Amino acid sequence: MPLKEVQIVIAVSSSAFLKEFTIYADKAHADGQAIFVQRSNDKNLVVLPMEMYNDLQRQIYELKAK
Repeated sequence: MPLKEVQIVIAVSSSAFLKEFTIYADKAHADGQAIFVQRSNDKNLVVLPMEMYNDLQRQIYELKAK
C-alpha cells in the first residue's frame, strides 16, 4: 500500500498557533490535513490529525515488515 501524500495546508508562526490553538486544531481535524508550525532555531513542528498520524505509522510499519 503506497504512502498517502501529506498536504500542508497552512504555515503559521508558533505565537499565532498558540493564540488560536483551537481554531487550528479544529481545522486540521476537519480538513484532514497537516499544519506546519514555524518556530525559532529551526525547531519547527507539523500538526497532524490523529487518524492521519495512525495511517502513516501503520504504513511505515507495513513497509518495514516487507
